[in-house]
Amino acid sequence: MKTPDATDNFQTDDASLRLALAEVRDLQRTVAALRSELERAHSERQRQVQDAVSAAQGDILQLRDTIVALRTSLEKAAQERIDATQAASAAHHAEIAQLHDTIRAMRDALEAKA
Repeated sequence: MKTPDATDNFQTDDASLRLALAEVRDLQRTVAALRSELERAHSERQRQVQDAVSAAQGDILQLRDTIVALRTSLEKAAQERIDATQAASAAHHAEIAQLHDTIRAMRDALEAKA
């Protein structure tokens, strides 16, 4: 049997070291690739969030405009009802006053005949 000498151990250690260094380089490449992919995914997610925020802000502005238009329409309708009620009330008061005048004139005419 042959006993391992220092040269054999050195060659074995050297081969193991090369294999370990190659594995380290592969792992470093994998880490770099994963980091790059993570950064790309993060950037894409940020873009999606920004797009969603922009869309939501657009929706908010549109809804605010709709609210303003509806509020204006409701206020206009309420004022029209108030105006119509006041006009009807004024017409009724005028009619009542006219009827009182007619009653008074008829009463005066009846008293004059009697």
